[in-house]
Amino acid sequence: MSMTTATQPTAECTGANDQALTSAHPPQVSLSARGVTAGGIATRHISDLPRGIHINPAAITHPLALARYQTPMRYPGAKTGLSPVIGMLLTAASQHRTVGSIDLLVEPFAGGASTSLRLVGDSTVQRVLLADADPLVAAFWQVAAAETDALITRMRAEHEQYVAPGAAGAVKRWDYWRAWSPPPGIRPSIARFETAVKCLYLNRTTFSGILHGRAGPIGGRAQTSAYGIGCRYSPDGLADRIAYVGHLYATGRLIDVWCMDWRDTLDNTASVYKTLVPDHVVAYLDPPYLRKSAKLYNTSFEEVARAPRTVPAPAGWPNTLAHEQLAHYLTHKMRYRWLLSYDYDSDLLASCLLYGRNRMNPAASDRADGVKSWRISKRVVRLTYTAAARSSRNGANELFLTTLPSAIVPANDSIRSLDRLDDSARS
Repeated sequence: MSMTTATQPTAECTGANDQALTSAHPPQVSLSARGVTAGGIATRHISDLPRGIHINPAAITHPLALARYQTPMRYPGAKTGLSPVIGMLLTAASQHRTVGSIDLLVEPFAGGASTSLRLVGDSTVQRVLLADADPLVAAFWQVAAAETDALITRMRAEHEQYVAPGAAGAVKRWDYWRAWSPPPGIRPSIARFETAVKCLYLNRTTFSGILHGRAGPIGGRAQTSAYGIGCRYSPDGLADRIAYVGHLYATGRLIDVWCMDWRDTLDNTASVYKTLVPDHVVAYLDPPYLRKSAKLYNTSFEEVARAPRTVPAPAGWPNTLAHEQLAHYLTHKMRYRWLLSYDYDSDLLASCLLYGRNRMNPAASDRADGVKSWRISKRVVRLTYTAAARSSRNGANELFLTTLPSAIVPANDSIRSLDRLDDSARS
């Protein structure tokens, strides 16, 4: 089968790791290069090495490809309302002379992956690559992709044995999964599978799908609410959505799932799939909330910041170094086009440490390495949140930045330019 070869930055890689496009047999998982937390394990890639790209991937025939809901995951702050905007921009970019077809969409903060699943399903992009630094989330997507049937069977068994019988057993099982960690000596493949089950169970039975330990089971521990712990655990619907993920992997449309942070994901994409850089790969980044990430996510974005600050933090923004590091990378070192979404905050645009610049500003050494000085278009999109820890479900402004060609980025009632925001809309 004709394919481009994935190249690994630190070791020679052949196409041998690109197994037959089927989800019938789980990949071999080694002890090396895995993501580990106290609550679970995920491998760096689905297999031992990153998966190559098939030049002619199979057609997507699953009925959920164009459905309204596709992801098996409920995710805090999911921004499905941005998917049509991103799809519109990528479609326009694919017709622009400087870009062409979008062969790969990379999502380093995969979370619920609703954007990637939708845009590959409707053929806006040819392929997607998911990555997440949280081993629970990464393990779920890895197992859903490569061990699809086994995960569906286990998902149904968890529902039949613990959720369907009633409140007490379901809450007890919730406590079990909340406390579960891979025991010493467990095979990595089994640990990853059990981590995926843990993620799925907690995601479907915890308030707003939050995986962090502070959130409790839906309906409370006493289960006196009209909405019980199993109200979001629909086995038939979940089976269809998990099967859709497996179908995307089997057809080569979901090329891989990586457990690594955003920097490793962006660097390795440029190295592993370098034939697509810079014009045929786009990254979509939706980082954790600036102010609420520790309450919503099992792996807080702030935890990756290690270097000491050299300048004061912007007023009212304690510990924003991780966000500044991301901004510096995107505006100085990113080798391919990107889109970025954030809860609107004027400080994001006021600080030169964040996104105050209107154009990428790579150093001479980075320009020599292929980094462009692309213009950064800035827009605001109005979204309705369902799990953003807000006091209501009123709409909220989302800041949307991109280095796609500025000529294809409109300014209208749906995608507003910054100068069209009045004082009330900026709040």
